[in-house]
Amino acid sequence: MGELPFPKSLPEFQKLFPDDAHCAAYMERVRWPDGFVCPSCDVKSEPGRIATRPHVLRCKACKKEARLTAGTVMQDSHTPLLTWFWGAYLVASLTPGMSAVQFQRQLGLNRYETAFQILHKLRAGMVRRDVDMIGGVHTVELDETWVGGRTRLTPATSSSGPAARPRRSRGRSGKESRKFLLTKLSKLSKVIRGGPVCAISSLAFR
Repeated sequence: MGELPFPKSLPEFQKLFPDDAHCAAYMERVRWPDGFVCPSCDVKSEPGRIATRPHVLRCKACKKEARLTAGTVMQDSHTPLLTWFWGAYLVASLTPGMSAVQFQRQLGLNRYETAFQILHKLRAGMVRRDVDMIGGVHTVELDETWVGGRTRLTPATSSSGPAARPRRSRGRSGKESRKFLLTKLSKLSKVIRGGPVCAISSLAFR
């Protein structure tokens, strides 16, 4: 069996996966690259197919059904395969990511809960628990802090008459601000205990 094609653009995706049947055929090749093997009787043969349920294969030897979505994030889902494939493509191809509301709008789903559940399962399925370990054997400590920002305004306290002009809270001098910033950055650089030093600038999280 040759390497499975992977769409590199939206037109390629639409051409490769036009309907649920093509999605099911792709999943079958991923799960059984050398041909269908029944999970119940271990017989290798051409399975029976159901036109209205493309994700279900029926073994001709033992007459039992095998679901392509079993053991995946799509298991026991009533959402069409094509919707799952579209969602997986959006999550994998959009670098900034998207919210569940945007996800619902892009897939044309009626219920927000369905979009949220699909998006959550897709994100969880992308995590390689045995590989993507932050810090490895070291204990990781994470914390966040705000450095700088806008000056807080103090609201007027007078209950009668014209409103008093808001007062600005006292700030720090240039020298004190630099000292304050360096102090905070030095604390953020010690997030991995016993491991490599990693300094994180707060400007990256604006």
